[in-house]
Amino acid sequence: MIQSSRLPSLLFSALLALPFAGPLLPGSLRAAEEKKIEFPAASQHSVLKQRVGLTDVEVDYSRPNKNDREIFGGLVPYGKLWRTGANAVTKIKFSGTVTLGGKEIPAGEYALFTIPTADEWTIIVSKDAKVQSAADYKQENDAARLTAKPEPNPNTIETFTIGLSDVKGASATLNFLWDKTRVPVKLTTDDVEQVSKQLDAVVSAGTPLDPRTAYQAAAFYYDNNKDMNQAAKWIDQALEKNPDAYFMHYKKAQIQAKLGNKTEATASAQKAIDILKKDKAPDQSAIRNAQQIIDSSK
Repeated sequence: MIQSSRLPSLLFSALLALPFAGPLLPGSLRAAEEKKIEFPAASQHSVLKQRVGLTDVEVDYSRPNKNDREIFGGLVPYGKLWRTGANAVTKIKFSGTVTLGGKEIPAGEYALFTIPTADEWTIIVSKDAKVQSAADYKQENDAARLTAKPEPNPNTIETFTIGLSDVKGASATLNFLWDKTRVPVKLTTDDVEQVSKQLDAVVSAGTPLDPRTAYQAAAFYYDNNKDMNQAAKWIDQALEKNPDAYFMHYKKAQIQAKLGNKTEATASAQKAIDILKKDKAPDQSAIRNAQQIIDSSK
Protein backbone atom coordinates (compact mmCIF):
# COMPACT_ATOMS: atom_id res chain seq x y z
CA MET A 1 0.00 0.00 0.00
CA ILE A 2 1.22 3.49 -0.89
CA GLN A 3 1.26 5.86 1.99
CA SER A 4 -0.87 8.96 1.57
CA SER A 5 2.09 11.21 2.32
CA ARG A 6 3.87 9.96 -0.84
CA LEU A 7 0.94 10.57 -3.27
CA PRO A 8 1.76 14.18 -4.18
CA SER A 9 5.36 13.38 -5.09
CA LEU A 10 4.37 10.29 -7.12
CA LEU A 11 1.75 12.25 -9.09
CA PHE A 12 4.27 14.99 -9.84
CA SER A 13 6.80 12.42 -11.08
CA ALA A 14 4.16 10.81 -13.33
CA LEU A 15 3.29 14.14 -14.93
CA LEU A 16 6.96 14.81 -15.68
CA ALA A 17 7.18 11.45 -17.46
CA LEU A 18 4.38 12.36 -19.97
CA PRO A 19 5.44 13.63 -23.48
CA PHE A 20 5.40 17.42 -23.72
CA ALA A 21 2.64 18.63 -26.06
CA GLY A 22 2.49 22.30 -25.12
CA PRO A 23 -0.29 24.09 -23.26
CA LEU A 24 -3.67 22.95 -24.63
CA LEU A 25 -5.60 26.24 -24.50
CA PRO A 26 -2.92 28.55 -25.92
CA GLY A 27 -2.23 26.04 -28.73
CA SER A 28 -5.91 26.01 -29.74
CA LEU A 29 -5.94 29.77 -29.80
CA ARG A 30 -2.83 29.77 -32.00
CA ALA A 31 -4.51 27.41 -34.49
CA ALA A 32 -7.57 29.68 -34.66
CA GLU A 33 -5.35 32.72 -35.21
CA GLU A 34 -3.47 30.97 -38.02
CA LYS A 35 -6.70 30.07 -39.87
CA LYS A 36 -7.72 33.04 -42.06
CA ILE A 37 -11.28 34.23 -41.52
CA GLU A 38 -12.84 35.78 -44.62
CA PHE A 39 -15.74 38.20 -44.28
CA PRO A 40 -18.17 39.35 -47.01
CA ALA A 41 -17.39 42.80 -48.40
CA ALA A 42 -19.85 45.59 -47.76
CA SER A 43 -19.45 46.57 -51.43
CA GLN A 44 -19.31 43.42 -53.52
CA HIS A 45 -16.85 42.98 -56.39
CA SER A 46 -18.35 42.58 -59.87
CA VAL A 47 -17.09 41.98 -63.41
CA LEU A 48 -19.29 42.91 -66.36
CA LYS A 49 -18.51 41.21 -69.68
CA GLN A 50 -20.34 41.92 -72.91
CA ARG A 51 -19.56 41.54 -76.59
CA VAL A 52 -20.62 44.48 -78.77
CA GLY A 53 -20.36 43.56 -82.44
CA LEU A 54 -17.04 41.71 -82.47
CA THR A 55 -15.53 43.73 -79.61
CA ASP A 56 -15.39 42.47 -76.02
CA VAL A 57 -16.10 45.04 -73.31
CA GLU A 58 -15.22 44.30 -69.66
CA VAL A 59 -15.81 46.46 -66.57
CA ASP A 60 -14.24 45.51 -63.22
CA TYR A 61 -15.69 47.40 -60.25
CA SER A 62 -17.15 47.19 -56.74
CA ARG A 63 -20.80 47.95 -55.98
CA PRO A 64 -21.67 50.08 -52.93
CA ASN A 65 -25.22 50.18 -51.56
CA LYS A 66 -27.41 53.20 -50.91
CA ASN A 67 -28.26 52.20 -47.31
CA ASP A 68 -30.74 55.07 -46.89
CA ARG A 69 -28.06 57.65 -47.70
CA GLU A 70 -28.22 60.63 -50.02
CA ILE A 71 -26.01 59.57 -52.92
CA PHE A 72 -25.23 62.20 -55.55
CA GLY A 73 -24.51 65.51 -53.93
CA GLY A 74 -24.11 63.67 -50.61
CA LEU A 75 -22.08 60.46 -50.33
CA VAL A 76 -20.70 61.20 -53.82
CA PRO A 77 -20.02 64.97 -53.78
CA TYR A 78 -20.83 67.05 -56.83
CA GLY A 79 -17.85 68.39 -58.73
CA LYS A 80 -15.36 65.95 -57.20
CA LEU A 81 -13.41 63.18 -58.92
CA TRP A 82 -15.00 59.79 -58.14
CA ARG A 83 -13.45 56.36 -58.62
CA THR A 84 -16.88 55.26 -59.92
CA GLY A 85 -17.47 52.52 -57.40
CA ALA A 86 -16.11 51.36 -54.06
CA ASN A 87 -12.93 49.78 -52.68
CA ALA A 88 -10.75 50.45 -55.76
CA VAL A 89 -10.65 52.42 -58.99
CA THR A 90 -13.00 50.99 -61.63
CA LYS A 91 -11.30 49.47 -64.68
CA ILE A 92 -12.67 49.15 -68.22
CA LYS A 93 -11.21 47.08 -71.04
CA PHE A 94 -11.87 46.96 -74.81
CA SER A 95 -10.60 44.23 -77.14
CA GLY A 96 -10.88 46.60 -80.11
CA THR A 97 -11.27 50.28 -80.86
CA VAL A 98 -14.55 51.78 -79.63
CA THR A 99 -16.23 55.15 -79.73
CA LEU A 100 -17.57 56.16 -76.32
CA GLY A 101 -19.72 59.28 -76.15
CA GLY A 102 -18.30 60.40 -79.48
CA LYS A 103 -14.65 59.92 -78.46
CA GLU A 104 -12.55 57.20 -80.09
CA ILE A 105 -10.66 54.96 -77.65
CA PRO A 106 -8.10 52.37 -78.82
CA ALA A 107 -8.14 48.76 -77.61
CA GLY A 108 -6.68 48.33 -74.13
CA GLU A 109 -7.36 48.50 -70.40
CA TYR A 110 -8.13 51.81 -68.69
CA ALA A 111 -9.08 53.33 -65.35
CA LEU A 112 -12.56 54.84 -65.31
CA PHE A 113 -13.21 58.03 -63.31
CA THR A 114 -16.23 60.30 -63.24
CA ILE A 115 -17.03 63.80 -61.99
CA PRO A 116 -20.78 63.92 -61.28
CA THR A 117 -22.80 67.13 -61.10
CA ALA A 118 -26.56 67.62 -61.00
CA ASP A 119 -26.78 68.53 -64.70
CA GLU A 120 -23.78 66.84 -66.33
CA TRP A 121 -21.26 64.09 -65.69
CA THR A 122 -17.69 64.18 -66.92
CA ILE A 123 -16.47 60.68 -67.74
CA ILE A 124 -12.72 60.15 -67.82
CA VAL A 125 -10.97 57.18 -69.41
CA SER A 126 -7.39 57.12 -68.10
CA LYS A 127 -4.49 55.30 -69.77
CA ASP A 128 -3.04 54.64 -66.30
CA ALA A 129 -4.87 51.36 -65.61
CA LYS A 130 -2.71 50.71 -62.53
CA VAL A 131 -3.71 53.87 -60.66
CA GLN A 132 -4.73 52.96 -57.10
CA SER A 133 -6.93 55.87 -56.04
CA ALA A 134 -8.53 59.12 -57.14
CA ALA A 135 -5.73 60.94 -55.32
CA ASP A 136 -3.23 59.41 -57.75
CA TYR A 137 -5.13 60.50 -60.87
CA LYS A 138 -3.25 62.69 -63.35
CA GLN A 139 -5.08 64.45 -66.17
CA GLU A 140 -2.05 64.06 -68.44
CA ASN A 141 -2.89 60.33 -68.63
CA ASP A 142 -6.38 60.87 -70.06
CA ALA A 143 -7.18 58.76 -73.11
CA ALA A 144 -10.57 60.44 -73.43
CA ARG A 145 -12.75 62.87 -71.53
CA LEU A 146 -16.44 63.19 -72.40
CA THR A 147 -19.69 64.42 -70.93
CA ALA A 148 -23.10 62.79 -70.45
CA LYS A 149 -26.46 63.97 -69.13
CA PRO A 150 -27.91 62.32 -66.01
CA GLU A 151 -31.53 61.23 -66.25
CA PRO A 152 -34.08 60.59 -63.48
CA ASN A 153 -34.67 56.89 -62.89
CA PRO A 154 -38.26 55.97 -61.91
CA ASN A 155 -37.14 53.20 -59.56
CA THR A 156 -34.61 53.48 -56.75
CA ILE A 157 -31.47 51.44 -57.49
CA GLU A 158 -30.12 50.21 -54.15
CA THR A 159 -26.81 48.85 -55.46
CA PHE A 160 -24.56 50.89 -57.77
CA THR A 161 -24.66 49.31 -61.21
CA ILE A 162 -22.65 49.68 -64.40
CA GLY A 163 -24.42 47.91 -67.26
CA LEU A 164 -24.64 47.62 -71.02
CA SER A 165 -28.09 47.76 -72.61
CA ASP A 166 -29.56 48.14 -76.10
CA VAL A 167 -26.88 45.83 -77.51
CA LYS A 168 -27.67 45.89 -81.22
CA GLY A 169 -25.24 45.07 -84.01
CA ALA A 170 -22.13 47.05 -83.15
CA SER A 171 -23.60 49.50 -80.66
CA ALA A 172 -24.77 49.57 -77.04
CA THR A 173 -25.49 51.95 -74.18
CA LEU A 174 -23.14 52.04 -71.21
CA ASN A 175 -25.24 52.93 -68.15
CA PHE A 176 -24.28 54.19 -64.70
CA LEU A 177 -27.22 53.60 -62.33
CA TRP A 178 -27.62 54.37 -58.64
CA ASP A 179 -30.39 55.69 -56.42
CA LYS A 180 -32.74 57.55 -58.78
CA THR A 181 -30.11 58.51 -61.37
CA ARG A 182 -29.20 56.96 -64.72
CA VAL A 183 -26.34 58.22 -66.86
CA PRO A 184 -26.37 56.71 -70.38
CA VAL A 185 -23.36 56.85 -72.71
CA LYS A 186 -23.43 55.61 -76.31
CA LEU A 187 -20.80 53.02 -77.18
CA THR A 188 -20.12 51.93 -80.77
CA THR A 189 -17.56 49.88 -82.64
CA ASP A 190 -16.59 49.88 -86.31
CA ASP A 191 -17.25 46.14 -86.62
CA VAL A 192 -20.28 46.54 -88.93
CA GLU A 193 -18.25 48.77 -91.22
CA GLN A 194 -15.36 46.32 -91.31
CA VAL A 195 -17.60 43.32 -92.06
CA SER A 196 -19.45 45.35 -94.70
CA LYS A 197 -16.16 46.12 -96.47
CA GLN A 198 -15.27 42.43 -96.54
CA LEU A 199 -18.67 41.44 -97.93
CA ASP A 200 -18.58 44.27 -100.50
CA ALA A 201 -15.27 42.84 -101.72
CA VAL A 202 -16.84 39.38 -101.95
CA VAL A 203 -19.71 40.74 -104.06
CA SER A 204 -17.35 42.70 -106.32
CA ALA A 205 -15.17 39.67 -106.90
CA GLY A 206 -18.12 37.32 -107.38
CA THR A 207 -16.63 34.98 -104.77
CA PRO A 208 -18.99 32.13 -103.80
CA LEU A 209 -19.57 31.59 -100.09
CA ASP A 210 -19.97 28.32 -98.25
CA PRO A 211 -23.58 27.70 -97.07
CA ARG A 212 -22.94 28.68 -93.44
CA THR A 213 -21.19 31.93 -94.39
CA ALA A 214 -23.85 32.67 -97.02
CA TYR A 215 -26.57 32.40 -94.36
CA GLN A 216 -24.61 34.64 -91.97
CA ALA A 217 -24.00 37.18 -94.75
CA ALA A 218 -27.72 37.23 -95.62
CA ALA A 219 -28.63 37.72 -91.94
CA PHE A 220 -26.00 40.47 -91.59
CA TYR A 221 -27.37 42.36 -94.58
CA TYR A 222 -30.92 41.96 -93.26
CA ASP A 223 -30.04 43.13 -89.73
CA ASN A 224 -28.14 46.16 -90.99
CA ASN A 225 -30.61 47.21 -93.73
CA LYS A 226 -28.22 46.66 -96.62
CA ASP A 227 -28.86 45.29 -100.13
CA MET A 228 -31.86 42.96 -99.68
CA ASN A 229 -31.55 41.58 -103.22
CA GLN A 230 -28.03 40.42 -102.43
CA ALA A 231 -29.26 39.03 -99.12
CA ALA A 232 -31.90 37.03 -101.03
CA LYS A 233 -29.20 35.56 -103.31
CA TRP A 234 -27.13 34.48 -100.33
CA ILE A 235 -30.06 32.87 -98.47
CA ASP A 236 -30.97 30.89 -101.61
CA GLN A 237 -27.36 29.76 -101.86
CA ALA A 238 -27.44 28.60 -98.24
CA LEU A 239 -30.74 26.74 -98.73
CA GLU A 240 -29.40 24.75 -101.68
CA LYS A 241 -27.33 22.68 -99.24
CA ASN A 242 -29.74 22.97 -96.27
CA PRO A 243 -33.29 22.57 -97.62
CA ASP A 244 -34.63 21.36 -94.26
CA ALA A 245 -33.18 24.19 -92.15
CA TYR A 246 -36.31 25.92 -90.86
CA PHE A 247 -34.36 28.96 -89.63
CA MET A 248 -33.04 29.57 -93.15
CA HIS A 249 -36.57 29.52 -94.57
CA TYR A 250 -37.60 31.90 -91.79
CA LYS A 251 -34.74 34.26 -92.67
CA LYS A 252 -35.74 34.05 -96.33
CA ALA A 253 -39.29 35.01 -95.35
CA GLN A 254 -37.98 38.03 -93.43
CA ILE A 255 -35.89 39.17 -96.40
CA GLN A 256 -38.78 38.70 -98.83
CA ALA A 257 -41.10 40.64 -96.52
CA LYS A 258 -38.62 43.51 -96.38
CA LEU A 259 -38.46 43.46 -100.18
CA GLY A 260 -42.26 43.74 -100.23
CA ASN A 261 -42.74 40.27 -101.74
CA LYS A 262 -45.65 39.24 -99.51
CA THR A 263 -46.71 36.10 -101.39
CA GLU A 264 -43.18 34.71 -101.42
CA ALA A 265 -42.67 35.67 -97.76
CA THR A 266 -45.83 33.80 -96.79
CA ALA A 267 -44.70 30.68 -98.65
CA SER A 268 -41.26 30.71 -97.01
CA ALA A 269 -42.72 31.28 -93.54
CA GLN A 270 -45.17 28.40 -94.07
CA LYS A 271 -42.30 26.16 -95.17
CA ALA A 272 -40.49 26.98 -91.91
CA ILE A 273 -43.64 26.08 -89.92
CA ASP A 274 -44.11 22.79 -91.81
CA ILE A 275 -40.53 21.75 -91.01
CA LEU A 276 -40.90 22.74 -87.37
CA LYS A 277 -44.09 20.74 -86.93
CA LYS A 278 -42.34 17.54 -88.03
CA ASP A 279 -40.38 17.63 -84.79
CA LYS A 280 -41.68 15.62 -81.82
CA ALA A 281 -41.41 18.75 -79.66
CA PRO A 282 -41.86 21.72 -82.03
CA ASP A 283 -40.39 25.08 -81.06
CA GLN A 284 -43.61 27.00 -80.46
CA SER A 285 -41.83 30.32 -80.25
CA ALA A 286 -40.29 29.82 -83.71
CA ILE A 287 -43.69 28.80 -85.08
CA ARG A 288 -45.26 31.98 -83.69
CA ASN A 289 -42.52 34.12 -85.23
CA ALA A 290 -43.10 32.59 -88.66
CA GLN A 291 -46.86 32.92 -88.28
CA GLN A 292 -46.45 36.63 -87.58
CA ILE A 293 -44.85 37.06 -91.01
CA ILE A 294 -47.79 35.26 -92.59
CA ASP A 295 -50.31 37.39 -90.71
CA SER A 296 -48.56 40.66 -91.54
CA SER A 297 -48.36 39.69 -95.23
CA LYS A 298 -52.14 39.33 -95.67
